[in-house]
Amino acid sequence: MTRKKLKATQLVVLITKAYKQKKGVFEKRVNAEDWIPASLTVQQKALFLFYVIQLDYATKSQRLYKGAQRLWTHEKNYFDPKFILKQDKNKLTFTIKKTLSPRYINEAVKRWTVNSKILLAQYSGNPLNIFKLSKDSQVIIREIYKFRGFGPKIGNFFFRTIVNTFNLKLDNLEQILMPVDVHDVRLTNEWGLINTKKMTPANVTKVKQIWKKACNEVNISWLIFDKALWILGSEGKRTDNPEKDLEYNLELKGRRLKTRR
Repeated sequence: MTRKKLKATQLVVLITKAYKQKKGVFEKRVNAEDWIPASLTVQQKALFLFYVIQLDYATKSQRLYKGAQRLWTHEKNYFDPKFILKQDKNKLTFTIKKTLSPRYINEAVKRWTVNSKILLAQYSGNPLNIFKLSKDSQVIIREIYKFRGFGPKIGNFFFRTIVNTFNLKLDNLEQILMPVDVHDVRLTNEWGLINTKKMTPANVTKVKQIWKKACNEVNISWLIFDKALWILGSEGKRTDNPEKDLEYNLELKGRRLKTRR
């Protein structure tokens, strides 16, 4: 079956609109920003996101965030860098494995330990201080990349959640690329915008550039579109007909989708 090539700009508009209206798959939208426990201080919110997001890879996100909520409820000290660095490695390993269930436990413990040291030494233990270094988003993202495991995917994901959660006003936001995962690449391929769903560096970069260009052209922030695209890819209905799936997931009710020439 030859798949239609849908217009990236129209997709951005339709997906973002459905997300904002909580239609279809977005009726119960849950992103990382929505998992923060209630009644936290500003710094506690930032720390919660900092420690959970760095483990949000190669694992079930909902299980990770539910576990993080339980850990906060019963032992919130595990989101304090000073406390983490005082813990015996075996105890820290046991706690992270039991509550958060990351796929690579040794790497998880390494990240929490190394990144706690950096956070204390350079940012007084407060992730928000990273974002006070400059008004330029590009400066901030380079600082984020200095933490262990905070590369173009996790680092940009963390950037997005902090900016959204605290409604930060930064320059050059439109120049920061989305944190692309397997769901984003698959959907972009199914909609005919790329020729393969392989997670090669070149293909991932192409996906990032497609959505950056489309978001900028229709003046919609990637900070919102990225949240919607992730839910659509991870939670949406999926058959062998991507166009029908999109109509169902967004409740388009037969609205005709435009294709690229």
